[in-house]
Amino acid sequence: MKKKQHIKLFSHNDLDGFGAPLLLTTLQPYLFNSVDFDLTTCSAGNLGKELDNFFNKNNFQNYTDVYIMDMTPDNEYSFKQLESHFANHWLIFDHHESAEELRQQYASNCISPTNEHINPSATSLVWDWLKKNVNFTNIPSQRQQQLEQLVELIRAYDTWDWQKDPNMSVEERKAADELNQLFWFYPLSKSQKFVETVYNTGWEQYRAQNALLISTLNGRRQRYLDKHLKNVTEFNVDGYSFGVVYASDYKSEIAHALLQKHDVQAALVIDAHSVSLRSNGKLDVAHFAAKYFNGGGHADSAGGVLSINPIIEAEEALIKVIKQQEQINAQTTQEEDNSNALADSLDPEIADKLASLFNKD
Repeated sequence: MKKKQHIKLFSHNDLDGFGAPLLLTTLQPYLFNSVDFDLTTCSAGNLGKELDNFFNKNNFQNYTDVYIMDMTPDNEYSFKQLESHFANHWLIFDHHESAEELRQQYASNCISPTNEHINPSATSLVWDWLKKNVNFTNIPSQRQQQLEQLVELIRAYDTWDWQKDPNMSVEERKAADELNQLFWFYPLSKSQKFVETVYNTGWEQYRAQNALLISTLNGRRQRYLDKHLKNVTEFNVDGYSFGVVYASDYKSEIAHALLQKHDVQAALVIDAHSVSLRSNGKLDVAHFAAKYFNGGGHADSAGGVLSINPIIEAEEALIKVIKQQEQINAQTTQEEDNSNALADSLDPEIADKLASLFNKD
């Protein structure tokens, strides 16, 4: 009897990050009958911490393999831990240029694209890897087509080919955009369930069932973009121009629109914890994100972690202003009291003359 595998999965928490590992669980009945999967997702910049937590727990020895998707460990120590504890039983499915040099050092454990002319995503890397499985042909052809379509929609949006590829059809662009909108509509706690449902249903059926929601989200997004793009601040650093805006939703779309509406070379969209960067091609934002935000990504699309919380900073700034105003108010009151005291001490005749003097037209 084949030994049962227990595979630990680490992945990013965006659509591509969920799409990649959930392909494995979706196709488990066909390809992985003797496998248990355990998924942990995390935001950009936090993979190292999650791996440290994993290796510091004794139960990591219960796992036979480790797969990392849509992210690459950012330090040599994590790679050494993987090598030490899992030998040849670990794989990385990642496509971000900022970590390419690290992955090259462990090329045998890192899945490469099958077509160098197509920008891969983590989901498409996993899909191409799965197609090499000897049991892949056991998957019904209709099921393969449904998943192939979803993989391509995720890839197109994640690589931004839905905006950049002139050969992509209008229908495919629209579908990639709508799928990503639906993903971010649901809270993070529901992200896995959403992707599983779409994988099991197929895009065409799922879209038809949610046409009204998609129409509503399109209108909501446009209002959101119009409102937030009124509050862009421009600045210069390292010889490049930037536009920065605070937004918790639609970060990619806001960054893209910011670059179109403002004469800057890069857009930074921040929320309470992270920053999303986009470039017009003149600045490598993956390098910039690594330098300033402990992040990375692609040359024209990257992300990172903020060392401060802008909301807390704004609250503290407001409190400081209020306290300063409190001191000014107290000082003004004291001066008025002193003035009244002086007026009370003046001779009535002199006081009348002063009043008459300052009340002249």
